Parts: sequence; C-alpha cells; structure tokens
Amino acid sequence: MGGASQDFRPLMVFGARRDHAGMVDQGDLLAAVELQAQLGASVRLVEAEALTEAEIREDLILIGGPDGNSLTGRVLERLDGVLSLGFAEHGSSVYDRKSGFAASPRYDDAGDPRVDYGLVIRAANPFAPETAEVVIVAGCGGYGTAAAAEAFDEAEALGGYRHFEALVETTVFRRAHRDTLVREARGIA
Repeated sequence: MGGASQDFRPLMVFGARRDHAGMVDQGDLLAAVELQAQLGASVRLVEAEALTEAEIREDLILIGGPDGNSLTGRVLERLDGVLSLGFAEHGSSVYDRKSGFAASPRYDDAGDPRVDYGLVIRAANPFAPETAEVVIVAGCGGYGTAAAAEAFDEAEALGGYRHFEALVETTVFRRAHRDTLVREARGIA
C-alpha cells in the first residue's frame, strides 16, 4: 500500500461506532480524511459488516479498534504473536507486551478526556499476506483514533520499516486533540 497509482483503491473500513445522533464517530471521520490525504489515493468506503470474504483479501484501511470495528478485531487476532502492541479488553487501554506498559486515557474531574492513546499498524493483510496490506488506525477513544491517523507518516518513518506498529499519545483540549506524540514505533516482520 503506497504510492498513488490509478489502480490503488484500498477499502476504508468503518465499524459500528456511532455518536449520539447515529452518525459515524467524529474521530473516525477525521482519521479517514487524514489518511486519505497522506496516502494520496482514492478509497472505497465500506462498513465492516458489509464486507465480502473476497474484499477482506484486498488492501484495507481499518478505522477504529476491535470494539467498534469487527474486522479490526479479526485482523488483530490473526496478527497475534506478530504485534507487540494491542488493546486491553474493551479497548480501555493500549498494552505493550514488550514492556508491560498499559497506556490508559486520562480524564478530568468532570469526566472529559484529557489524554487519549491510539495505535497505528501497517502489516501484511493476514487474509492475503502475499498480495495485500492492512493499515489500522484505532484509539481508546475517537481522539486517539484521529491522532493515530495524523501520526501515520511520522510513525512509519520512526519505525524504519514498511511494516510497523506505533503507540500514539494525544492531549485533548476543548474537545480537540492536540500535541500528538509517537511514544513508541517499531518495525514488525
């Protein structure tokens, strides 16, 4: 997945996470716009539940974690043992198997998020490892998802490999993510 060739049209897959009005989560939408701009390719938008078995073998961009996007969960299960970063149960935190560090969102006294975390992953698509790739941008919350997409290029450069994983941290201020930081980036086989 790279380059903006005319034939390169990955599937961008959204999950079921919706806001109070039933619309796709704002963080997921911000992530989609950001990734499309960075990758320089037109995408085809699809909901995870509408994918065919043939489509999951294509180049994929998965927006949202396993709780909100069922395909993200399936892909992460298949990449288990390859990745050292992942989500704790219910996406409540990002867990680093190498260090044992768990990055959990922090909230103020009113319950509003102040810090959120996300993951950026680029790997061979485990459903078609010889012919397709998958990019996952997902956060503990919508702010983490948007920040993960924003940090894609930086995480890729820091990881130093075509396939990589990265932990992203972002500060939340006045209902917007700011000061996004790639805390850890590493190549994967």
